[in-house]
Amino acid sequence: MRPRETRAPGKRLSAPVPGQLRVGLFTDDFYPDSGGVCRSIELQLAELVRRGYHGTLFSPHVNFTPPPAGDYTTIPTWRVPYSPSYMCSLQFSDALARRIARRFTFDVVHSQNERGSMVLAAKIANLQGIPHVHTFHSNYAGTHATTPRQAWGSSMLFLPLASRVVRRASARPLAVSVRRPAPVAGEDSPLAVRDWMNVTRLAACPDAVTSPAPFLVDTVVRASGGALAGRASVVPSGVSSRFTEVRRRRPVGAGIRFLSCGRLGAEKRVDAIVRAFALLGRDDAELVIAGGGQEEGALKQLARTVRHGSVRFTGHIGDVGEVAQTIADADVFVLASYRFDTQGMVLAESAAAGTPILYCDDRLSVGVGPDNALLVEPTVEGLAAGMRTLAEDRARLAAMAEATASLRAGLTTAAMGERYEAIYRAAIARVGGHTS
Repeated sequence: MRPRETRAPGKRLSAPVPGQLRVGLFTDDFYPDSGGVCRSIELQLAELVRRGYHGTLFSPHVNFTPPPAGDYTTIPTWRVPYSPSYMCSLQFSDALARRIARRFTFDVVHSQNERGSMVLAAKIANLQGIPHVHTFHSNYAGTHATTPRQAWGSSMLFLPLASRVVRRASARPLAVSVRRPAPVAGEDSPLAVRDWMNVTRLAACPDAVTSPAPFLVDTVVRASGGALAGRASVVPSGVSSRFTEVRRRRPVGAGIRFLSCGRLGAEKRVDAIVRAFALLGRDDAELVIAGGGQEEGALKQLARTVRHGSVRFTGHIGDVGEVAQTIADADVFVLASYRFDTQGMVLAESAAAGTPILYCDDRLSVGVGPDNALLVEPTVEGLAAGMRTLAEDRARLAAMAEATASLRAGLTTAAMGERYEAIYRAAIARVGGHTS
């Protein structure tokens, strides 16, 4: 049975107060149900409002729920019905860009996906003579191992076309000489190298680019020969205060609960978590899988083969408070994603909620450290060994939970908002345009 889709075109608009910084945020993802990117956008918009600025969200009208803070307007999309959010694109015709540019006056526009949102933001920035900031949330080069067909399409068709379309929309030549980056383990195939070069071409189009991932920013800067060093910045996504305020309700010692929470896509490798849990072989263990996605049916079928312990699926959880409580009540949060995530919002959220972490991607750094997280090999056997280590050492789990307290200060939305404001102000000073 296909999931029900809703189409909710609408808007909430208010007049900016003189002197406010006016920011337009653009996304192609289904807001707010497309995972960590949308959670980051929601928190960024709320932080802009908290700081006294004026933020407007431009989002697809599919499955849309208005954000609790800030203004919004929904945009028609190009997509095949019932296709996933990563195949959705905001429409970006010249006529639409002109209508938005006439209706709104921004100081800066900020796109969050490499699809129609990036093109539309570039056109509006060009029309209004203001800076365009873009955030890279995806590591395309890391998808070839888990989703090879999709990755091939991105490498050969999508990324080359996107870089040309965005460059034309921004009405500027490619002033950066793109070179082959030094290959890294897991991303040394010709297609992965091609991805990094095309991402660098995309990064050369906006006036400033950010990512929550230091490795992404470093690779793009190297591939540009250092030309993008002054325009590329690392900005970790902050987490909702609901995660720092939540308290565990489930009694300690009631068995051991492992948790996977997020979109159920092949690139997240949740199947590796299920297989590792099966190898663990403990009757007192429980695996909770929270989230929905294309792999849910296959994962449920795989879970039926688990002979010891229990596997429970919650489905998609839309309420942030319920997500926070689900994480806080787990003994170990497990993330099997490898060479795909740029930050992994769930790692920061788990740290903020006080839950120990088991993960396998050494490039992820936000919310994890040697005291609160256990880094293992990115194999089923490695994950199983990590589960066994933590299940058999409750004292270590308690110490890991305690250690998360030292990380919380750096995970706030206030820190994220301060960094973005500095980037916006610097871009405005370089480009000119409106001043607020």
